[in-house]
Amino acid sequence: MQVDPGADASPTGTSGLGMPGVAERIRRHDWSATPLGARETWPQSLRTTLDIMLGSGHAMCLAWGPDRTFLYNDAYAPFLGARHPSALGMGFAAVWPEIWGEIGPLVDRVFAGETTTFHAMPLVMTRNGFAEDTWWDFSYSPVRDERGAVAGLLNVAADATPRVLAERERDRALADQRASQDRLAALVSASSDSLYTMSPDWQEMRSLEGRGFITDTTTPSVRWMDVYLFPEDRDEVRRAIERAIERVEPFELEHRVRRPDGSEGWTHSRAVPILGDDGEIVEWFGLAADVTARRQATEALRESESFMRGVLSSSTDCIKVLDLDARLVFMSEGGQEVMEVSDFNDVVGCPWPDFWQEAGNLAARQAIAEAQTGRSATFQGYADTMKGNRRYWDVQVSPILGRDGRPERILSVSRDVSALKASEEARAVLVQEMAHRMKNTLAMVQAVVTQTLRQAASMEAGRLAVSQRLTALGRAQDILTRSDFSEADVGDVVAAAIDPHRVAEDRITWAGPAFGLTAQQALGLSLAIHELATNAAKYGALANETGRVAMSWDVADGAFSFLWTETGGPPVGTPESRGFGSKLIERIVASYFNGEGRIDFDPAGIRFRLTGAAAAAPEPD
Repeated sequence: MQVDPGADASPTGTSGLGMPGVAERIRRHDWSATPLGARETWPQSLRTTLDIMLGSGHAMCLAWGPDRTFLYNDAYAPFLGARHPSALGMGFAAVWPEIWGEIGPLVDRVFAGETTTFHAMPLVMTRNGFAEDTWWDFSYSPVRDERGAVAGLLNVAADATPRVLAERERDRALADQRASQDRLAALVSASSDSLYTMSPDWQEMRSLEGRGFITDTTTPSVRWMDVYLFPEDRDEVRRAIERAIERVEPFELEHRVRRPDGSEGWTHSRAVPILGDDGEIVEWFGLAADVTARRQATEALRESESFMRGVLSSSTDCIKVLDLDARLVFMSEGGQEVMEVSDFNDVVGCPWPDFWQEAGNLAARQAIAEAQTGRSATFQGYADTMKGNRRYWDVQVSPILGRDGRPERILSVSRDVSALKASEEARAVLVQEMAHRMKNTLAMVQAVVTQTLRQAASMEAGRLAVSQRLTALGRAQDILTRSDFSEADVGDVVAAAIDPHRVAEDRITWAGPAFGLTAQQALGLSLAIHELATNAAKYGALANETGRVAMSWDVADGAFSFLWTETGGPPVGTPESRGFGSKLIERIVASYFNGEGRIDFDPAGIRFRLTGAAAAAPEPD
């Protein structure tokens, strides 16, 4: 078959964008002024090759003759950037001068009769007036004329840049994951507690590192209860194990153990279930802390306060004595060290429950109430040291009885179990990082990076914009991680996204009811707030000393709405062009809510409204 090179490649002869297609431009071009000469003089081999190229949906270009005159099809035109359509009829070297040093020798080899193929070849191009890193998959093939001589070069090309950037991002993510695993291993190794693993039903102890406290297990054992537990304690341990297995929750118990020399020791043992993809327990991972000194100290306190002080001074636990109003009276030397107290006089008399934070504060007050009635209590919670370092503690609160059998003081023994808490949280993070949500996140990262770099004025501006947008995604990811990537409250997402831009407490406000967003919606809304806040800081309400930003959202009658309003900033004008940021918040983010986004450039301040369905949109596979 033969098609006139002047004929249209499509019925309209356009590129599909309302502009003339390449075939139409070839028809109109004055070829008599080029080395190829008038079209009617072209050889059949050139006509046939051009025919094939123009009819292909793959990106192709053709260099013909000794001057290597350049032709291409519609799919190749975007690769040229600003050089399209003037590249038609130019010499190959003149079309790509900045990369000719790399591709020129390859072109010579093809005109010598050799076919060359490359995968992800890196090239620095200036096709749009600035340098940009690109990668290409392409194949150069010789085209022979009627005499069998090589008369041209046919190039089939594909832009591999998005793929290469995504692979690099994936490699960085894997490297971060390996680093997290290494840190977890180092954290566990640094702990002085005994480490152990158990089979799903606890019938077999698979491994145990006793760390000198109890005997190591180097091979799996089904007789571990006989080795480590006293007969009278086994039923209590079994009941705790059965309860943890039934509820699929951490096993936790303080009990006696038989030490290597046969003597009695006490341990605080805590193990967490490791679940498989099917949700079934595949193993238990646990730490057993030596709390023998603490138990002995507690018993000794009941006999003599003077003996108590001698014992407590040698303990590394934070051991305290409180009066019945829970004010601090005494703290052991080891306790002052772990609590980073430089002078005990600075804290003596302070209300002990006030040291505890969040739920730990309520638990501390409840434990005090128990001790005041003569009962012991235990809890775990967060409390900062005197230097502001956050620690997670395992706490036992017991009454100190007087001669009449009534509580006269209160004993509090706190053990720093931050390492165990951190190891549990780190393991949970690693499991979550393996979940299928990573695929969706990487897809969003790829889209953001690709679109940002495509519209950036320079590589540096592109890198900065990508970094800021990925940071916004990271803050949203932090919120999703806390909820196992299932959903995130819109208020938490708004607070995390706007936090870096809060120049004063009263200049940025937000309000709205609690409402759960899907992972994609949370990431999208976080990006939208980041884009709006960045623009406000540069040009809008946060660019001066008086402007304000108000955010609100509502859920009513099955619909979700979000409103961003700026006031008090510089006058607002409608921009001449809209960038990727506008497209992101008006179209892409709105699509996550199955709704609509709109930016209004009111002179008094920018407003953005997002509306969508209140029902959570399904997550992509």
